[in-house]
Amino acid sequence: MISRRVPRKPENDDYRRLARYIAAADHLGEKSLMHWCAGCLAGDDYALGIQEAVDTQAMNTRTSKEKTYHLIVSFRPEDEARLTPEMFMAIEEEFAETLGFSEHQRHCGIHKNTNNLHMHVAYNMIHPERLTRHEPYQDFIERDSVCRDLEQRFGLAIDNGRGVEKEAPQLNDIAATVEAHTGQQSFEGYAKERRERLLDALAQAADWEQVHAAFAGCGMEIKPHGNGLVIKDRNGDLAIKASRLDRSLSLSKLTKHFGTYIRPGLTKEHYLERERFTSKPLHRGSERGDLYREYQQGIEPRKMIMEELANRQVKELETHRAIWNLEREIINRQFFGQNRYDLLKIARLTEIEQRLQIQKKIRVEQEKARKDTPYASWTDFLRWKTTLGNETALAILRSKGDLVEPEATPGASNVNQRQEVREKWIETQLHLVAEQAVSRRARRGLLAIARAHELAELESVVPRANRLFTGFTSSIDASGTVFIHLANGGMIRDMGKEVAFTAHDAATKEAALQFVRLKWGKAIRMEGNVIRFKSRNKLIEFNLER
Repeated sequence: MISRRVPRKPENDDYRRLARYIAAADHLGEKSLMHWCAGCLAGDDYALGIQEAVDTQAMNTRTSKEKTYHLIVSFRPEDEARLTPEMFMAIEEEFAETLGFSEHQRHCGIHKNTNNLHMHVAYNMIHPERLTRHEPYQDFIERDSVCRDLEQRFGLAIDNGRGVEKEAPQLNDIAATVEAHTGQQSFEGYAKERRERLLDALAQAADWEQVHAAFAGCGMEIKPHGNGLVIKDRNGDLAIKASRLDRSLSLSKLTKHFGTYIRPGLTKEHYLERERFTSKPLHRGSERGDLYREYQQGIEPRKMIMEELANRQVKELETHRAIWNLEREIINRQFFGQNRYDLLKIARLTEIEQRLQIQKKIRVEQEKARKDTPYASWTDFLRWKTTLGNETALAILRSKGDLVEPEATPGASNVNQRQEVREKWIETQLHLVAEQAVSRRARRGLLAIARAHELAELESVVPRANRLFTGFTSSIDASGTVFIHLANGGMIRDMGKEVAFTAHDAATKEAALQFVRLKWGKAIRMEGNVIRFKSRNKLIEFNLER
């Protein structure tokens, strides 16, 4: 049994979306075996419990941190026959008690994809009565302890963890997930393999120059970052906190021993590099070497092609943006009144249409590269070779018994469908703007409703999308204000120069932000429950808001 917390930035925190996903398991190839909620006044009503948790979170306006704790507990394939619904609920209760969430609302579910059985739990970090935020301290230690206890209690397979291998430095959740999904060593895993060697070298070092030489010998460097130090790959961008490798490598302790940090006195080329990080495979097998060489011969050209395409897309989009910025400046200088407004609107829609075409062209080439080399990691390569009947690849895969299957299999179909939806509605909006037989007020209303329809259609093709616009209705009053009535009871009002939404409703706020981004892009400002266009150029701002 392995547990991990899925970190999430506050701006991406959405309890409702996570709880719905837990019940639906809408990743490709994944299904929900059971789901339930606990700690809710709504009892067993899953949907009502979601609203209760969301309302509780909304009442805490003090914290700026995330309010949802997402826990995943993975089980070994051989444990599936032993586990029962009652056991799953008991396991969750034990985690809730240990993490301090036993009085909090939570939504739980058991998912299965391929041979990997796992439990998702969304904990509301806001206490339902005190409305205070609870953050478990050093939760990774407590979670490992719970895993070891539960394995003993229910007779489950024993996984490696802090309760099993005390002498071995542990990977953090992100590094462990990378290794499990790719079958290749993470940078943190590489650094921790060389921990003892580095500590021995530092014990004999007399100054910072010798410290730099020790790290350089392993293809790494130690340098300041923020208020501390990081250990970085000398030949790439990967890095970890120095204290993650060992507590003795904190800035304060190294400063006490060697004095104030001093940068390397020599250039990179003057340090002897005996080895370097190469994302070596973790699987074991007698013929692994030949397969790995074949993998490298295929993956390197793919990496180069994908990097070149990404750089080309950035350059083409920058050039495209500059061209249309100049076009808007010309329109503002040479045209006035209603003509300027119409031309600016057409310019923005045409710019979006052409940008979509650039992205589509690059994506076609990326898909060709993916098809020519149908793997992105060592584990993917082994799976691909296994489908071709390679028994060695199958044996290597089986040699790593705790291999975790990916929870989703990303593909291009959803991206292509999204592209088609966007192109369809951009074309519709261009037609509306150019339609001379429609009054200005009616045109503005039709454009607003078209945006809402585009967002609703996008929700049907985007995986795990929060269904905010699906099932919406609309109306227009005598003054031209457009009312978008959402299925959740919230409302968005488009008044031309500003867009208002139902206050104190996180879902409606998110829907309103999606709506105005389609209308004005990212140049927006929010005051309370009202959103307006923001631009340094007041002339452009005046004409776009008309």
